[in-house]
Amino acid sequence: MRGPRQGPPPAGAGVRPRSVPRGAVIRRPSKRKRALRIPLASGPRRLHAILLVLAISLSLCAGRLLQLQGFDSSAYAALTADQLTTKLPLLPSRGQVVDRNGVVLAATQPAVAVTADPTLTSARAPEIAGILTGPLQMTQPELIALLTKPDTHFVYLKKKVPSQTYTRVAAALSQRRIYGVFREPDPIRTYPGGSVGSSVIGFVGANGKGQSGVELSMNRELAGVEGKESYEVAPNGSRIPLGSSTVVPAQDGVDLQLTIDSELQWVAERRLAKQVRRKNADWGFAITLNVKTGEVLAMANAPIVDPANPGTSAREDRGNRAVAAPYEPGSVQKVLTSAALLDSGIANPETRVTIPSRLRSGPLRIGDHFDHGELHYLMRGVIADSSNIGTALLTRQLDKHVFADYLTRFGLGSRTGIELPGESAGILPGADMSDVQRDQIAFGQALAVTGIQEAAAVAGLVNHGIYNPPTVLKSGTDGSGRAVSLNKREPRRIISESASADLRDLMEAVIDSKTGQRSLKLAAYRSGGKTGTAQRADPTCRCYRGYVTSFLGFAPLDDPQLLTYVVVSNPRNGDTGSGVAAPAYRDIMEFALPRYSVVPNAKDHKPKPTEW
Repeated sequence: MRGPRQGPPPAGAGVRPRSVPRGAVIRRPSKRKRALRIPLASGPRRLHAILLVLAISLSLCAGRLLQLQGFDSSAYAALTADQLTTKLPLLPSRGQVVDRNGVVLAATQPAVAVTADPTLTSARAPEIAGILTGPLQMTQPELIALLTKPDTHFVYLKKKVPSQTYTRVAAALSQRRIYGVFREPDPIRTYPGGSVGSSVIGFVGANGKGQSGVELSMNRELAGVEGKESYEVAPNGSRIPLGSSTVVPAQDGVDLQLTIDSELQWVAERRLAKQVRRKNADWGFAITLNVKTGEVLAMANAPIVDPANPGTSAREDRGNRAVAAPYEPGSVQKVLTSAALLDSGIANPETRVTIPSRLRSGPLRIGDHFDHGELHYLMRGVIADSSNIGTALLTRQLDKHVFADYLTRFGLGSRTGIELPGESAGILPGADMSDVQRDQIAFGQALAVTGIQEAAAVAGLVNHGIYNPPTVLKSGTDGSGRAVSLNKREPRRIISESASADLRDLMEAVIDSKTGQRSLKLAAYRSGGKTGTAQRADPTCRCYRGYVTSFLGFAPLDDPQLLTYVVVSNPRNGDTGSGVAAPAYRDIMEFALPRYSVVPNAKDHKPKPTEW
């Protein structure tokens, strides 16, 4: 009989283990590790720590609340209000430009730029495009692409849309409860007369600012002062009907009245352009002045620029060559030289001059435009037959300092101050000019003038010696109808009245010459004038190439009222002032004199002698 069952032997007892296969590894059980225990604080301490953290947090929140509501409340309120306020500019109406008779030459038509917010229009883009395609003259694919443009809140759909067109579009969109199409002021500048007066009026750019002419020189006055409007909007951009709003009204621009006569301007432009084409010339200009006031009645340029589409013209044609393009004036300059000689007492119309066939001038030899032997001219004949040699001989008797002073007094070498941009001062050598320069300046080379300089100078010389600064501005009126003060310059005396009478005598001899008998006479008026032909400075070769031809004349002879100066550059069919420029001069004057009620005074008279 078996005894009682024994328990497992005590640890470490020498008990034979069960048989284990040879080579096997016997793993002994490891000792159990004790768990890491962190002693916790007592319950009251934990509660105190939690309360302390809460107290600090509440203090920070209270401090921030105090900052927002106590110290920075106004700033944050302003920031919030600014984010919910829309500010729009209120564009003033650009001033009109009218001619001396009130004919509108430049005006502004209300128009807008149509814009959209694609985040508001994408869902209904096809429907919106169907409404807009006709009025905006755009295709549906073009509009849909803009109305659904991703990642933006703003796109331009079309600029320069007439306001009436947008009003119809807005009504159609509102009727269908479509929101997301907006407008911005974008007025259109219009020129009712087309190209008439464009070289004086100028044009504006896409931003509505003047780019040339009085549109540029008087841009600040014409533009006016911009106003502004602000109002509260909802988060979706719609205006809150009863929200606060403020309006600062715009101040409309000044309306300008020019001295230009649009009818005479049209005649001058067409006649000049015809002559430039007929003579295959590069360009030309024509100026008609009121001798008594200095007012420019016409200032034509050819080629003509369309102010509504200036980009269709070459860049060099978009300015005004009558004020901005210096040139050597040729024999018209002999009028100014003669005025200095007469006023200084060096010569008079009866002064005798012996003219050789050639005249040495330093290393050069001066000749005339016609071959001749020794001639015996009165000063009247020197100017009538436009003798370079005779003019140089007379001018050599005048001190160079005195000569330079006269030319400066006549306005050469400085801007006239006419209210047009880009005016050049020309080039006038000083009193230290060389003897060769003096000889050349005497007959119109070695100096450069502008058309308005030369026209204004001669107008003063024949106007009993009184120079009137040239102007294209007659008056201005602000948006309230009040007259605006313009910078009017005072007339001044430049030669004596007797010297002026003698100068008119010389210029009538030009009209009475053989050349004048053919092409320079005016049908109903006694007049005076001077032809000009100068070598043309070509900037491409830095040499003389071709000619600048011109003619300047005035009428009536004894009390001049109107003067016209025509210049044609580089004609290829002709090379004299009498043959190229004079025909245009005559046609312009034949129209202008009766228009301004100048009484005809032509009568038979015996030409005065030119030789001795």
